Amino acid sequence: MKILRGDRFLSSAQCQVLRGIAILGIFLHNICHLLRGSNEENEFYFIAERASNMWNYWTGGNIDAFFPLQFLSFFGHYGVPIFLFLSGYGLVMKYERGGGSSRVGVWQFLGSHWLKLFKLMILCFVLTMITYLACGLSWHGWIEYLAQATMLSNIVPSLCDSQTPSPYWFFGVMVEVYVIYRLLIFPFHDKRQSIWRWLLPLLLVVLAWLPQVFMEHHHRMLVYVRHNASIAMLPFALGVVVARYGFPQMPRWSLAVTSVVMLPLLALFSVNYQLWLWSPVPVIAGSVAFVKLLEPCGGLLRSCVVSPLRQVGMLSSMVFVVHSIPRILIYESVLKYHKGLYLIDYAWLALYIVLTLVLAWCYKKIMDKLLAAEPHYKLTH
Repeated sequence: MKILRGDRFLSSAQCQVLRGIAILGIFLHNICHLLRGSNEENEFYFIAERASNMWNYWTGGNIDAFFPLQFLSFFGHYGVPIFLFLSGYGLVMKYERGGGSSRVGVWQFLGSHWLKLFKLMILCFVLTMITYLACGLSWHGWIEYLAQATMLSNIVPSLCDSQTPSPYWFFGVMVEVYVIYRLLIFPFHDKRQSIWRWLLPLLLVVLAWLPQVFMEHHHRMLVYVRHNASIAMLPFALGVVVARYGFPQMPRWSLAVTSVVMLPLLALFSVNYQLWLWSPVPVIAGSVAFVKLLEPCGGLLRSCVVSPLRQVGMLSSMVFVVHSIPRILIYESVLKYHKGLYLIDYAWLALYIVLTLVLAWCYKKIMDKLLAAEPHYKLTH
């Protein structure tokens, strides 16, 4: 069986399409799950009633005109594991495939990645904080904001209960992931016959998973654990292992079956706590299969689906840092007064999408100007 490695498994263009899918899920989820009448998600902790409501909606003949809103509300946050998978995949591609990048020192690696994340988020973090204050929303205080702005808030248990502004918790996770990669995973990259080259990433998955097995009814503890690297190890390690060892080439019919089957499998994983801990696996498998299935397509499908997803993927890091601003403004001015789901919500959602993408494009232009001396700047690899 032919094994696809490196760019032959996932090209740069395919990674951008995956980023497009992931960021659409994340920033649409972040507004849909606020709507009254939508099914709440299980992201940082597991509530059986929420899973039951989702399952009944899917299987009990309750699907209605609000299915897209319900779907994004419950499942949209799974864009995060896709980003983490791509981060593991991209770091291996950049730092383990020879060349000068493989000789980067520990402090140089960690410092450069921390600084890139900080430069990307700090301006928009301040603007988001100002938006929160202008809308009269509650906030923790300057010490808490400073901890989040420096990407250290994840290690403080009291700050994980209510991260405000909410999306920026992810930057702290990425800092932890970079530390783990550089100190524990990267040192074994050139030892091709060493068992640790593949065993260590899998051991990290087990170490992250094992404590969570016993936390189903300890929500505060689980929230804290999953605001840190534990939530990242499974998808990140999958990205590292696939990038290092490749994956068997799949015929198109197999890609089609995988992309279809993984969605109901994800729903099934979502109704049981122990399976829920492994739910990133069907998300990543289905998304990668779907993107690889789309790649050879041309004509209308390419121009209406693949190309727009790729363009959104190229803006994904900017969309992530800016989307809180239009979300806060639209929700606080209109959507929070709705007592249920209404068809007009789709119009407000369309406005939210347009404002977010325009703001992300403008923010990219600003960052390109500010970081003109760093032509290879990216959020994650």
